[in-house]
Order: sequence, then structure tokens, then C-alpha cells
Amino acid sequence: MGLLYPRLLAGQAGPLHYSYRHLPISDLTQLAAASHESAVYVATGGDRISEARLRELRQLVVDLAKNSGFPHESNRELRAAFDVSLAEVLHTEMEIVPAEAASGDVWAFLALVLLPDVAYWRYPAPPGDRVLGTDLTRHVFGRMWWRAQLVRSSDDPEPYAALNILGEAAFDQIYARRRALGNSPHLVKAILRIWNGLDLRGFDERKTLQDFLKRLLRLAPFVLFECLDERSLDAELRAAARESVTALLSTTSLTEDERQAKIAAVFGGSSNATGG
Repeated sequence: MGLLYPRLLAGQAGPLHYSYRHLPISDLTQLAAASHESAVYVATGGDRISEARLRELRQLVVDLAKNSGFPHESNRELRAAFDVSLAEVLHTEMEIVPAEAASGDVWAFLALVLLPDVAYWRYPAPPGDRVLGTDLTRHVFGRMWWRAQLVRSSDDPEPYAALNILGEAAFDQIYARRRALGNSPHLVKAILRIWNGLDLRGFDERKTLQDFLKRLLRLAPFVLFECLDERSLDAELRAAARESVTALLSTTSLTEDERQAKIAAVFGGSSNATGG
């Protein structure tokens, strides 16, 4: 049973965001707190997290942010490194179950009460969905916990290594399709495993991933991905990836032999290999 976190409801979160979005980071640091008079908890499902634990969590996240330049301006590479480290820390330290983590109000509390300085440093003058919890695929903290939840491999020496395979925009394509795909860690791990093995130099990776995911969505009503063992699932995904690569190459002016050579290069073997 996990910990229960305070929730900041929309009626309180919206005005806070409106007043915080243009404040200096130093002012937001002064406003950070481990409690809020309007915060609520669900009635059952675990023990309420203590304010002391919340302060410890805050310090862990602030220390991570400092490694990437906080409270000063940062760059894309440092922010990306912060996100990956953040995902692992939130997932290992929060002791929160998926049902609780699915609440946007929990993440609104973290962004607007516990860590407003880090939230608005990571996304200066952000749109509301970055801090309000209205869309967990966009939330500064919520999206990273869920990314870690979906990729963690407990039997791997580095359980969170897959966090480095896809960037934010690419992973969001998977999570945005969560009802059919993204709610299954088994499937997400397999997607990342297959994707990491492709040599997509010369391809538009974003377009290739979009096509690949569309094919998986079409398969989803007919294939119980969750019931397939790793080898069988990899074979299904590899075949879908090959169809995507073939379809994209069919729009080029390459000859048939050139297309087959490209396909072979992508999959690191013969052009007719579809297995894992």
C-alpha cells in the first residue's frame, strides 16, 4: 500500500498558477511549502505522507535541479538530464501507487505548493497544463513519474536505463495512446526494446514512430499484447516496425534493391528478418 499525497483542487490551483507564472524563482522558493490550507486527501488507500517526508522529497528534487543549473537559466541538454534523473527519483522515493499517481491534483500540489520554484524554472511562464495536472502527459513532474513507471525493469541491473531511449516528444506519442498502448509496461518496454535496436539514420524518427504506433493501434483489438511472452511480442513489434520502414521507403525514389538494402541496415540483418 502506497502513501497518500495532498491534493490541490482546480479551484485553488488555477489562481496560484496565475499569480506564480511571472514571479522570480527566488520569490517562488520563499513560497514553497510542505502543506496548504486548501489541500485535501482521499479518505482511504494508504497512510498520509508526512510533511517531513515531503520536505525530504523537495530537497532531493532541488538538489537534482541544481546539478542542471537551478535556479539560473539552463540549456536543453541539462534540462533533459534533469528530467531523466527526476523520473528515477520520483519513482523510487515517492512510494505512490498508480491509482494515486493518476490524480492530476496530486501533481498540482507538487508543482504549485511543494516545488513551485523548480516547476517554473523547468518551464518558465508555462501553459497551465505543465503545472495544473490537467494533462499528465505534459505535467512537469507527473509525466516523468509515469515515464519511469512504464519503463522500469526490476530484473535489469539498471532498472531505469530505458528512460534514455526516447526523448520527451517521442515518449509522449506512446503515452498519449495510453488507453490502447501506454498503460501496459510490458508493451511499452517491448516498444523501447525494439526501437533501441533500430538503426534509423537517414529516417525521420518522429514520422517513423508515428507510423509504427498507428500500426500497433490497428493491431491492438486483435492481439493481446499483454499475454505474449517477450520473444513473441518482440516478433510482432519488429514486424510492425518493418512495415513502417517499408512504407516510408516506398515514397522515395530508391530502387527496389536500394530499399531492401536500407531495410536490412535498419534491422541490422537480412532484409527479410522479422523476428526478435
